[in-house]
Amino acid sequence: MPVVEDSLWKNPGNPGMIVVTAHASVSEDGSLYMKYGEASEAARRIPDLERECGKVVTQYSQGGVFGFLPVRPARPEDRLIGFGLFQTRYNWNEGADPDLIRYSMSCLRMYMEDNPGLKIRMNFPGIGHGGLPVDEVSPLLIPLPDQVTICHKGELQRSIPESFIGFKTIYLFVEELVKDGRHNQAVEYMVSQGFDLQSAIEQVNAVQRILREGNNREIKRPSQYSLL
Repeated sequence: MPVVEDSLWKNPGNPGMIVVTAHASVSEDGSLYMKYGEASEAARRIPDLERECGKVVTQYSQGGVFGFLPVRPARPEDRLIGFGLFQTRYNWNEGADPDLIRYSMSCLRMYMEDNPGLKIRMNFPGIGHGGLPVDEVSPLLIPLPDQVTICHKGELQRSIPESFIGFKTIYLFVEELVKDGRHNQAVEYMVSQGFDLQSAIEQVNAVQRILREGNNREIKRPSQYSLL
């Protein structure tokens, strides 16, 4: 799960999909209001997208909730990138809702389980126009599939705690979590200790890489005994 300061509008790969955050309030003409944030850029790039999204949201939302919707599934045979909506709020003029983000993440995980080869780029949900602080949203995104890249425009400030009593204990605990195969729990723990999400992922990946390299060296080390 990379979290990067980068443009959302780069090719995610094939099969791939671009996902933007959205709401579920459809206008009287059947279109979804998309005149803000990355949704506005999506509507500018993709003709008739607002009406298409409004139709799909109307069809699949229940009580104003849809979670995650693949409006246009990827078509790898034609090398066409798909497009999807990730719900963060109920109405366009409301703030983002943490519980709704948590639910949408659950829907996205299930979709990725059914489409393990798909690569997604999406904007960081709930911040910016959503009004939520990054620190409140970050734990809601864990675990996020490895095939999903979250893009931001600098809102995610690097936050790595200075050295303090117990700093080594944090890494020892993370090491044990990684050894047990609990990568996502390790990331979540690092975030709870004051690391930003991007740094937490990088730190846990580094621990995982060091452990893997250590295991490889053990395997390659020749035995001190030999058969005569």
